Amino acid sequence: MDKFDILEEKINQLVDAYSALRREKDSLGERLIEKESEIHKLNERINQFSRERDMAREKVEGLLHRVERLIASPAGMGKG
Repeated sequence: MDKFDILEEKINQLVDAYSALRREKDSLGERLIEKESEIHKLNERINQFSRERDMAREKVEGLLHRVERLIASPAGMGKG
């Protein structure tokens, strides 16, 4: 093998390695986009659950307040 054959082989190896890295980069970029979308959807679900939790808390607090008023009122005290 002469020096030009060796150089050609090295260049071919370099081009192959570059192509493989470029494909891997493209694949990772697609996965990143998918994961970012997944994160966005999960954050939306978290926000929805937080809103639902806050609504449930308000309802429970309202019910507890009504029960407290009922117990505190003179008519709410049992005779017996």
